[in-house]
Amino acid sequence: MFFKNYRWLIYIIVCLVLVSSGLCENVNLAYTNNSTSVVATSLVKAVLEKLSFSVKMIECPSNQLWETVATGRADAMVSAWLPKSHSLMLKKYNSQVEVLKPITLETRIGLVTPTYVTIENIKGFKGKTARFQNKIYCVKDHIGSIKMTKNIIEAYGLDGVKCILLSEEEMLNKISECVKKLEWIALGTWSPNIIFSKWKMKFLDDPKKISDIDENIYTVVTTSLKKEHRDVHAILKGFFCSHKEHQEIMEHIAKSNLTPYDAAKQYISKNPEKYKIWIKNVKKGHQKRKFHLN
Repeated sequence: MFFKNYRWLIYIIVCLVLVSSGLCENVNLAYTNNSTSVVATSLVKAVLEKLSFSVKMIECPSNQLWETVATGRADAMVSAWLPKSHSLMLKKYNSQVEVLKPITLETRIGLVTPTYVTIENIKGFKGKTARFQNKIYCVKDHIGSIKMTKNIIEAYGLDGVKCILLSEEEMLNKISECVKKLEWIALGTWSPNIIFSKWKMKFLDDPKKISDIDENIYTVVTTSLKKEHRDVHAILKGFFCSHKEHQEIMEHIAKSNLTPYDAAKQYISKNPEKYKIWIKNVKKGHQKRKFHLN
């Protein structure tokens, strides 16, 4: 009888030690399946795992990102487009989340074509809609670019032009097919984006200024994260990946055929000064969620 009780005592002690050492610590990051969200989230995952956290990336449609964080299914996301694209979700979930500082500045959402297309602004699109098969393609998991594209169609009177929604993989395949044949294709899309690492693309000028040129990408976390997990909160608060850096990682993925996670780990390895900045506010010994043993 004594041996059985003793065995359970050892089991409990081992479990507490594992929690204290960080082996049982989980961090959930919400993301949506487009290159920008995947790269940023993979970078955060790589940073946290370097500090011995166990990180799970939770994929969800872009219209469920905020809800996933607000309800606590995920601890954070680094894919919030503000002030416009996600304005309705910010208004809906503002009291249930904490919006940290921007992680990427100088983003842009607009109408994009390959550089061989001979028009330079959206006004010229109207007389050439047949060359584009009366279609503008958008990634279905990017709310801002879809909204912007529909506004452009209406504002410029592009009668008969349809907004076609594809997955990012389908979009990349479609661009590849058109570029090989030098066919005209128009995309309602954004930067940073992996398409600019794969092909020579350009934004069309927008005289009516419908395009979003003042969007930034933000980190959003649960309201309880700072209290429950100061270290993770500190890392996310200090996390920043510039437009240029984002695009460089994507270019590395495109040319080396690396996974986003492997590219993120290589980026950290080659930029130790950046990593030091991200973790500078982390205290010695992680503060554990629910188990405060220090």
